[in-house]
Amino acid sequence: MSAKVTMQDIADALGFSRNTVSKAINNTGVISPTTKELILKKAAEMGYRNIAGAGIISDPAQTSRITEPNSRDKKEIAMFTCTMPGGSHFAVTTLDRMQQIFSHHGYSLAFYRITPTELRERRLPGSFNIESAAAIFCMELFDYDYCKMLSELNIPLLLIDSPTHPDREPLSVDILLMENKLGIYYFISQIAKNGKKSVGYIGDMMHCRSFFERGAACISAAAVNGLLPAERYSIPPYRSARRPKKEIDYLNYTDYIFDMLRELPELPEVFVCANDFIAIHTISALKRMDIRCPEDILVMGFDDSPESRFHTPSLTTVHIHTQTMGNLAAEMILGRIAEPDREIRTVYSKTELILRRSTEMES
Repeated sequence: MSAKVTMQDIADALGFSRNTVSKAINNTGVISPTTKELILKKAAEMGYRNIAGAGIISDPAQTSRITEPNSRDKKEIAMFTCTMPGGSHFAVTTLDRMQQIFSHHGYSLAFYRITPTELRERRLPGSFNIESAAAIFCMELFDYDYCKMLSELNIPLLLIDSPTHPDREPLSVDILLMENKLGIYYFISQIAKNGKKSVGYIGDMMHCRSFFERGAACISAAAVNGLLPAERYSIPPYRSARRPKKEIDYLNYTDYIFDMLRELPELPEVFVCANDFIAIHTISALKRMDIRCPEDILVMGFDDSPESRFHTPSLTTVHIHTQTMGNLAAEMILGRIAEPDREIRTVYSKTELILRRSTEMES
């Protein structure tokens, strides 16, 4: 007698999460119709028995319109980026998960780095063939005009994070983001309860939408909790708030932070940084000024990079569930391929505040 088929078996067969399969079978939560039909079809094929209330179609002919791409279909899903993700970037795990799912559905994943000239002239990569591409997604590509050009190509498009231009028309494309605000809101409420009076944000809020949302969360949380205005202690909260933007040598980023810290009229008790990279360099710059973390100033990052765990002091940060990001991105892209005219969506993936040594307060 064959073993009973479980939801996890169906999830493993499709490359989806068990939670996604549960939503489809139990008809709960938000899930695209295409994804739901794929799951129900696979459940029927595998002999899943919990049919009552599940709406599973047992007749394969009824699900014949859900098919994998054949030899005549477009089989490539293209990633466009300005910066290939490094070993510590959350994108590596996310991309690995996406590739697993795309491969299962008969698609290949191709990577294209957009050169500065292509970005400036809004040209597609020279080696990219739009005729063979089923969809495009962008990662670490935050140029508004380039993304708008891509949105007008009449091809499924997903932005993983997106440009920030509050003064321009919102882009009519699917967008996937990590949840950027709640961890910062909670963290600042806790430091306020512990008697801290000032917090500053370090990060260019115009770099991307995530940086903007993290900075806005810091500034608004300071106001809500009765702290001094966070803009007073931020580096820089907006690109125009200080001197004209200059090229930053990221190999000497500590030097840049050090120079900017010395321009502040006074330092806050706490810094919230746009990501772990900035937070680690902030701690180094403070050390150069004989200011200790966490004894003198608390520092928080974002991303939960491997470096954040092994740095001294270990870094308080916000964890991004990279496997979940990969699942969501793949589902959004496959759903858009199947239903090109469905409504545009912006989806947030859950994040989690991780408290470590860099924000420990003396009792």
